[in-house]
Amino acid sequence: MPPTPLLPYSPQFTSPEEYITSLLTFTSNPLFQTLCGGVHILDFFTRDSGTKPVDLYHEILPADWISFFSVQEIPSVLDHLLRTPIDQLPKTCPETLVTFITQVRIHSLNRDFTRPPALAKAKTSAGVSHSGEEWALNAGMRPKKIHEVENFSAFIDDLVSNINARDKPIGGEGITHILDFGSGQAYLSRTLAKKYGHNVVGIESRPANIEGAKEMDTRFDSLAERRERKGRKSQQSREPTSRVPNDDPAAEETVPTTTNDGKSGTLQYIQKCISGSDLTPITTLIPSPTPKSLLLISLHSCGNLLHHGLISFATTPSVKACALIGCCYNLLTEKSGATYKPPLRSPHPRLAATSAAADPDGFPLSHRFTHTNPAVRLNITARMMACQAPSNWTPSSSEAFFTRHFFRALLQRIFFDRGLVTGAEPVIIGSLRKRCYSSFGDYVSGAIDKIGWAQRLQVSAGEVAQYEERFTCRKKDISVIWSLMAFCAGVAESLIVVDRWVYLMEGVEKGLVKEAWVEAGFEYGISPRNLVVVGVR
Repeated sequence: MPPTPLLPYSPQFTSPEEYITSLLTFTSNPLFQTLCGGVHILDFFTRDSGTKPVDLYHEILPADWISFFSVQEIPSVLDHLLRTPIDQLPKTCPETLVTFITQVRIHSLNRDFTRPPALAKAKTSAGVSHSGEEWALNAGMRPKKIHEVENFSAFIDDLVSNINARDKPIGGEGITHILDFGSGQAYLSRTLAKKYGHNVVGIESRPANIEGAKEMDTRFDSLAERRERKGRKSQQSREPTSRVPNDDPAAEETVPTTTNDGKSGTLQYIQKCISGSDLTPITTLIPSPTPKSLLLISLHSCGNLLHHGLISFATTPSVKACALIGCCYNLLTEKSGATYKPPLRSPHPRLAATSAAADPDGFPLSHRFTHTNPAVRLNITARMMACQAPSNWTPSSSEAFFTRHFFRALLQRIFFDRGLVTGAEPVIIGSLRKRCYSSFGDYVSGAIDKIGWAQRLQVSAGEVAQYEERFTCRKKDISVIWSLMAFCAGVAESLIVVDRWVYLMEGVEKGLVKEAWVEAGFEYGISPRNLVVVGVR
């Protein structure tokens, strides 16, 4: 059932322990820490002045790297970082840069995905075999979401089958129910119940999402009933929808459904705000004539939600297994807290507040990563960078990134020169309308209007043009730094994912978990947060 190796690390390493030890060593490298959380784009044009002529770019990077990048176009820089084989890098590439590129690549987990042969079989043998019903299942989903749900539901179905095949012959329950943490509009839950015939419970905190999910369930069921009325020979009778009595208003109805191969599944919703604790109070709301044996799943658990899922798996005896995919690492909280302010970062309330959170459910989750010396830390900037996927950038999208960052950093310089910002005053602008990025002048006007500073900051078109003319020559510098920061994102995400696997393996050592592994659940090029953390008792 588990893949070999248990973590998708580079073949250069011979064991998980060798990889993790090397990962912890590399991520303590000062240059990596600078590029991964130790520098921010807003500081790029505000650190140099008449009394301090050295700018951030020249302060961060070695002189030979700067010389090399000066003769490279940005698309070539990205290719050298991400795609060019190491032995084919230009001969002029500094040896230290070659080493850095190599180290980042080998410490980034492999994201390759192989579409399982069983998926095609599932499409024809499971409950959805007619285009109308397929449309009903996919209603409301973008192509990216369809890809995620299609592949992850097949992954879950295979996992359940493997656990059942192992446990039932020796008298075990196998998996009786699937709990979908943060089920949202229930795209995944609905597919597992309607297409694969599993008993699924969607756990969701927002009533509006549950109501929306139930409307989609009705849409699917009406199509199925229409098909039944037409009397197609291949259709097996569907059971009527029934309501399960329950005194708890948080428990919604359980809706039976039968697939083409005769498997009967149900779909239930429970409104609950999830935290990392024993799920027994929730599992008591699930009707079942036999002891419940649960699989806990989540597709793109934001922030700490995946941590809550892992903790719930560890503390709830009836949860037999978990298969969780995380996202939104910027929403993670921090457990260890910062010991110092990064020397190249301006003081910032958000950086200080998030670093001082000391959340026991925050990152890192595992005992090893928490208590290693030094403890593993990723500040808010590093966690935001972990959400990047530079391998998926196109020439046009990357140029748009670089232009937006250049405009924002240059506007910060205007704020700085006018005395409108200090180290303790963040200015959050966010996204602007597309037309605001057509020129720096349009960007300045749009940003000032959005934050309501029209009276506070009056800058003429001529002054804006002078700033742009003065700093345009350094746009490439900021693009190089951003490229290096995004390049390091793979290692930052690997730290987060490996910490979660180590947490499960600590359960293996205690006899609480039987096995744990990480593998890709769908295509990185379509959805880059594609790593599934799996634990089985």
